[in-house]
Amino acid sequence: MAWRFHECITHGEIDNTVRGRVTGKLWLIDRDEPIVLDLDGDAWADLAGSKLTFVNTNPQSKPDKMEGLSMLQMGSVGDMTASQKRKKLLVPEDVWLKAMEEGRFKEMPWVLANSLYLEWFSGSNGRVVIQTCDYDLTISEKHWQPDEHEQAAQAAINEENMRAYMEELERAFGSQEEPPSK
Repeated sequence: MAWRFHECITHGEIDNTVRGRVTGKLWLIDRDEPIVLDLDGDAWADLAGSKLTFVNTNPQSKPDKMEGLSMLQMGSVGDMTASQKRKKLLVPEDVWLKAMEEGRFKEMPWVLANSLYLEWFSGSNGRVVIQTCDYDLTISEKHWQPDEHEQAAQAAINEENMRAYMEELERAFGSQEEPPSK
């Protein structure tokens, strides 16, 4: 499981202009102060060396998704890109939810769109994912460009971060199991 709250973000910025470091701020609809990111690692090549700013033109209040979310996110970068491909439905949410209930979801019209995908692993909240096709994005000029060796190294680090996260989840859920009765 991951923390997912893209609907609650009003706007934000992700800065990877310094190699090996991603910083940022995410402003939320129900909070005065932004979430602050301080992460080790680099984004994928499309965002690496750049500063990304984004705006959610339709933020929504969902307090249940925010409960327990730390305002300081320190940890490691996962996958971060603005070019992940994803199906984007071309009908309002209530229409496709009804279609799902009625078993007609495959009839819903969609397009393949670029999706913003921001993933990180924090000490306070574990895995956090922001994934959406609905933000307005602006990417600055590049301050640096990763070479193929740096990209491969970052991919390996991301894979290791996910493996470590999954092991931690397994340990956490394993420790909650009841011991066998005698």
